[in-house]
Amino acid sequence: MIRIRKRYRDDPEEIDEGEIDRVEMTLVTYKKVCCGHKKKAIMDIGRISEPKDLHLLNVKEYSIEDRVLSIFIEI
Repeated sequence: MIRIRKRYRDDPEEIDEGEIDRVEMTLVTYKKVCCGHKKKAIMDIGRISEPKDLHLLNVKEYSIEDRVLSIFIEI
């Protein structure tokens, strides 16, 4: 069972791992630069080819397309 808890929510959503072949994770960060502006950086932080028991917290959003679970984490 894959459990995903979205940001600012208490209850995790559950996804059956039989529906997913692979998990792709992307991290979005913001870096403070001059005069109050922020620079956005998007990084691919990895893939999981056989997800079985996965519990992720503070997920901004996720989507499932073609048996691939794409997860976006923002800090």
